[in-house]
Amino acid sequence: MLFSSLLKYFFLCLLLCFFVYSSVCFGEQEIESKNGQENYVPDKHIKIIKVLEILNDKKLKAGGLQSLIFERAYWNWGAITPSDFRARAGQIYIFAWKKGGKAEALTARFEYRQLNTKEQTWSQSIYYPKAHGAIDSIFKVIGDVYFTNGTVFAWRFSVLRNNTIVAQTKSFIW
Repeated sequence: MLFSSLLKYFFLCLLLCFFVYSSVCFGEQEIESKNGQENYVPDKHIKIIKVLEILNDKKLKAGGLQSLIFERAYWNWGAITPSDFRARAGQIYIFAWKKGGKAEALTARFEYRQLNTKEQTWSQSIYYPKAHGAIDSIFKVIGDVYFTNGTVFAWRFSVLRNNTIVAQTKSFIW
């Protein structure tokens, strides 16, 4: 008799624990960011597919590779004077991502740190009022900013909905 009442008590406690922790486990995952300003709630409808980094600088030798020659010609299109080429020199980041479901307002944010400014974080944002389908976000660190502050050594790309991060990727050094 004592064993059966103890067993009932054990299963009752187990059932109670399941209901308490199931709301935590099966709800949306929320991760507090380091700076305390934004939460990270992953959205299964938003996926970052590919990250391309292009270094558009004369110091980089193409070595006869047609793809590198084309990239440099593409990003320098329209430059005639040396100051035009200098204004277009730098690093270009292309983030390919897709948004499934219905269209909604999202913001793509690119945060980065440069070599000469050490731990100071810079940021660029693009607002998409009706984001849906495949999207390419292009961010450029070029011209005087590139030559003054140096190359980008760490970066983080985030997709935000109402100041909440819903998708994110970052460099290994971030």
